[in-house]
Amino acid sequence: MKFLIAAVSLALIAGSLAVTDEEKAQAKQLAEHCMKETGTSEESVKRLRNGDTSDADDNTKCFVQCFFQGAGFVDADGNIQEDHLTEKLASEYDREKAEELVQKCKNNAGANPCERSFALLECYIENRASLV
Repeated sequence: MKFLIAAVSLALIAGSLAVTDEEKAQAKQLAEHCMKETGTSEESVKRLRNGDTSDADDNTKCFVQCFFQGAGFVDADGNIQEDHLTEKLASEYDREKAEELVQKCKNNAGANPCERSFALLECYIENRASLV
């Protein structure tokens, strides 16, 4: 989940282990696009980068949806794309642990796509220690 947390920041993925410069640039562009699209504040994105999901407003939750959809982690309805997310996590962590985490977080319930994507992020944050 270290990747997911880093993925939702302006410096996106800058601290991740196996990320190329091209992926960092793409993630930064996607984050900037999603900030503009959702009206999310830079401060809110910084809190997400630090793993702080408390007091997240609707714009912040929709930022996560926008970013996760753009990264291929969820679809337009906020439903997890298990194969893609498992592959991304497995490229940085143990495959078995990645699969377990995706299975644990796949039922990301919520009233709308933004809520579902945000639930996925929170599940990842709560369970990221299981990846290492």
